Amino acid sequence: MKPDYTFKGVGLISGYAEGKALVGNTRISFWGGFDPKTGVVLQDGVLKDKNVSNKILLFISSKGSSGTSSRLALAKFEDNHPLALINTEIDELAVLAAEVCNIPMVGNISEEVFDLIENDDFIKINGETGTIEVYKKN
Repeated sequence: MKPDYTFKGVGLISGYAEGKALVGNTRISFWGGFDPKTGVVLQDGVLKDKNVSNKILLFISSKGSSGTSSRLALAKFEDNHPLALINTEIDELAVLAAEVCNIPMVGNISEEVFDLIENDDFIKINGETGTIEVYKKN
């Protein structure tokens, strides 16, 4: 089956993942705005009360603390982590967290993704090549 959309960004952390999208045109504070024991986003905004577990998480970037790595590592330990990260901006803290947790990551994706990709669309991500394939939910 041919993807509905294909995007090319910068491959940041190698690896391949596929799954349902969780999309938020926002920055996430993993330190204080995310519960690693449940995988639920706590901060106010478009992702509040959404669970990142086993999702391809598409967002602008992380914000705030270097605690992003420890919070994602705890989420991985609890098996409540995203399958992959996609950012429209490259954020060093998110890249470090993805590296520590061995989570594939692509960055520098066009902001048009927020207009074209919806929650639960099926995504395939290649963290080495920076390629993202999107299959719209029907």
